[in-house]
Amino acid sequence: MTAHALYLPEDRELDLSSLSAADHLLISSLVGRIGPGDRVLVCLEPDDAEQDEMYVEERFGRYYAVHFEGGQHVVALESDEHKLQKEYWHRAAEDAGFRSDTGLGTGTGTVLDVAIHGPTRTGVELRRADVTARAAALSTTGAHRAGWLPLWFSDSDRTPKWFHRIPSVGCNRISWDDLPPRRSATATGLRLVHAAKCTAENFPRCFDRRRRPCGDYHPLLRPWRGVTVDDVAEMVPAGEAVPLQTPERWVYVVPRLGLAHYQQLTEGLGAYQPEKVAPVERRDPPRARAGAWPTCRRCGRQMFLVREGRELCENCKPMMRDPV
Repeated sequence: MTAHALYLPEDRELDLSSLSAADHLLISSLVGRIGPGDRVLVCLEPDDAEQDEMYVEERFGRYYAVHFEGGQHVVALESDEHKLQKEYWHRAAEDAGFRSDTGLGTGTGTVLDVAIHGPTRTGVELRRADVTARAAALSTTGAHRAGWLPLWFSDSDRTPKWFHRIPSVGCNRISWDDLPPRRSATATGLRLVHAAKCTAENFPRCFDRRRRPCGDYHPLLRPWRGVTVDDVAEMVPAGEAVPLQTPERWVYVVPRLGLAHYQQLTEGLGAYQPEKVAPVERRDPPRARAGAWPTCRRCGRQMFLVREGRELCENCKPMMRDPV
């Protein structure tokens, strides 16, 4: 279960495992004051959607948010490591010439760990690896609707489930016992866009879903190395690094010109759409209901020949036929 909850009186999301001093005081004040049906504190991703309500109890000086039907979350103050990571991003943004704030509310229930005020308003969130992809998608959608580009950061040794399902950046393993020196955190998870010929060596399957390699040039994403977290804190707010979304709904941070290159190779695909970042756990091809056929993204006609990932009709983009 995720440790993220919604405090309904203020319509505000809380990370119960990393609360500010003020929010920790707020949660502790709820001990003995919440009953079933009060709808004060609800889990954002309960095991049972009908059992999302929680109450707060104290045991031996520690606080827990407990589901009425069982299951609990530890309530804890923000760690020193979390504070130092916020300070690192805040310092990097200020060094780049941008004003930044920590703990800024968006007005949509989301609180940004670091809000960077650049041409692209960027909300950095320092998230744990155990947050699910679904919870991440819901949170980033709220931030985006408030006018912020969400950027989630993790320094975990294991890849979080939400990584590359939303705009994400990791970093090399460094000590957070003290504030690291400037430019000492190397960014990971970023990508460069290259054009590569469609061959069996370059692609496991054709980008256009053809049965055989087509010989055309498709975008190939490769690691973008030599970038620091400080660089990311400058390039994303400046609009020089942007999110790219693939047809499979993977999201990568790439150079601005890389997105333009990707769109040239894919006839305009690649724009980041937070509302369409819901995690795809299964890869089953889409099934259209009778009378509700999908429409071509270009001409608007109904598509009666449906293939996974295909958005253009046969007239706009004919499929290659295998020779008889």
